[in-house]
Order: sequence, then structure tokens, then C-alpha cells
Amino acid sequence: MSTKSNGWEVADKITTKMIRKDILDRAKAYLCWDIFTDLSIQMVELQEAVSYFYPPSDHQTIVVFYERGNPDFSVSLFLLFHEAGHCLQLQEMMENGRELDFWKKIHLPTGTDRENFERESWAKGKNLLREFIIKHDLSMDIIHAYEKQAARSLKTYR
Repeated sequence: MSTKSNGWEVADKITTKMIRKDILDRAKAYLCWDIFTDLSIQMVELQEAVSYFYPPSDHQTIVVFYERGNPDFSVSLFLLFHEAGHCLQLQEMMENGRELDFWKKIHLPTGTDRENFERESWAKGKNLLREFIIKHDLSMDIIHAYEKQAARSLKTYR
């Protein structure tokens, strides 16, 4: 048994939560139109969810690959907002004359500096996601799921 509320599907009495594709599409529009004027986001259907941030060009670009046939777009949504966090990091570092620091940190393979850099991106992405959730009247439970994904991701940089 499941109920749906604004794209956040609650199945089996809150044991499983999923994000539908239309929420991912709305997030793309929100980030491109409401937040970043120079951002391009591409959605690519693949076998496994991954994401990339491609700065800079005429437009910064985020590419989100999502799994074919998977009805849950949670990981893709969370990765999209994480990469948007990197957009904010780059903007801030460029404004402060520290663009080279951004490039050094984003190319570190692992370690404390890279983990802290990624943690900051996840935090900035969470703030953007919170604004998106409020604007689209979605459940704040999505934030908790985002935090869990961030924690899993951050372990890979140790």
C-alpha cells in the first residue's frame, strides 16, 4: 500500500520513500531558472546513478546519470543538489580570488581536505534542497534522506 504526496511516495507505512522523476525534473528547472543563470543540467539515463560538475564554460554544467527502470530518483536528486553545492563553492571562491583553491581541492583523491570540501558542498546543496522543498511544498523528510546519502558519500573520501 502506498500514498503519494507531491512526488514523495511513502510506501509500506513509511518504511520506503521514493522520489519520482517529475521531482527531479522540477529540481533541474529550479536550479537552472531560479538559482543559477549560467548553469546547464543534463539528465542521462544509465545503469547506475552518478553525477559530475563541469566548470567553467559559457555555462557551468552538471550531468546527472540515473538508473534505467528504477522508479526512485532519490540518489539522482541528492547528487544533483550536491553538485549544485560545488557550483556555489566555485562562485564563492572565484569572488574571493581563490579559484585555484577550488581546482586543487576538487582534484584531491581522498583525505581530510577533500572530505571537508565535499562536506561543504553537501551542506550548500542541502540549503538549496531545503529552499526547493519549501517552494514546491514537499516533505521535509527528504532532508533526512539527503543527509544519509551525504554521510555515505563522505565515507568514500577517507
